[in-house]
Amino acid sequence: MTPVSPMIEPAVVTPTGPPDFLTLDEAAAVLRVGRSTAYREANAFERSGGRTGIPVVRFGKQFRVPRCRLEEQLGGPITWPLPTEPGTQEPTTRSSHRAKRAVASRSTAQLSLAIES
Repeated sequence: MTPVSPMIEPAVVTPTGPPDFLTLDEAAAVLRVGRSTAYREANAFERSGGRTGIPVVRFGKQFRVPRCRLEEQLGGPITWPLPTEPGTQEPTTRSSHRAKRAVASRSTAQLSLAIES
């Protein structure tokens, strides 16, 4: 009979520092600019061949901002996790924006039905 070895669970590593590549929303939060400005500057970076704008790398249709290039541009390390100020929100994903719009449109539709009744 062979001895039964205990099941080894994989270690879960939680990053303590910032990721090597940031999303454009995360980079916008670091730079304290809006999402539209971040995308405009990312496109400017691509059009100018890297002479101006937010340094980005394209993976398929997605932009990613190399942390080391952003830190070079800023002149120092970025703070992570991103600090949140009172009254501001965390960078959100597109799907959470869609969900909020869907809830808002349902609420508006329900409200208009209640008023008509």
